[in-house]
Amino acid sequence: MVLPRDREEEFQLRIFTFIQDQIRKIIDMYKIVLEMLGSYVHDLNISKLEEYYQRILRADESAKETGRMIEMEMNNVGALLTNREDFIRLVTEIDEIADTVEGVAYRLVNLAKMKTRLNKELNNKLLELGDMVLSTLNRLREALLAITLNVNTFQQKIRETEEHEKKVDDIYRALDLAILTSDLKIAPLLLTREIVWMLEEIADTAERIVDTLRALSLTVF
Repeated sequence: MVLPRDREEEFQLRIFTFIQDQIRKIIDMYKIVLEMLGSYVHDLNISKLEEYYQRILRADESAKETGRMIEMEMNNVGALLTNREDFIRLVTEIDEIADTVEGVAYRLVNLAKMKTRLNKELNNKLLELGDMVLSTLNRLREALLAITLNVNTFQQKIRETEEHEKKVDDIYRALDLAILTSDLKIAPLLLTREIVWMLEEIADTAERIVDTLRALSLTVF
């Protein structure tokens, strides 16, 4: 059985509305990580960082609740939605960003507990990386908003997401090399590298989401 075109569009629009809310919550969650990065760089207050981490855990649960609502919505429609697998992939990839954000926050707290202070160059590059990842996520969200409205804007935001992801890659490579050639001890060096790798992985996931959105756009426009 195939849904009438107008009914399928109605279901798609409803699911996209939930997904747009999901990405909004995850970007808000990521912004808390940026606050953590600033706090870590400027004052290294462990109690404050732990408070940020608790906020992130609450935000993560809220985003996951939205994810569960999307799954319920798709289950209600079932196989009647022809691109259901693409929607499932989209929701799963967005949820991966939330998991990675939480992982960054957890490691930041533990890096602070090691009393690790980064030099000025590393601090500046770390903040630059964090900001560029946010720019990538913002372009992704704009693409998600445009997919139900305007094909030209959607395609533009897709390109912008990919362009920002490439900028993240460039910053990440320079930062990773700077970490490797720094005077950090082995444990904090490895943990710092893991943090910056996870930040870069958030942008990589955004690029994978772009590919999924392209597939979905074929049935939307």
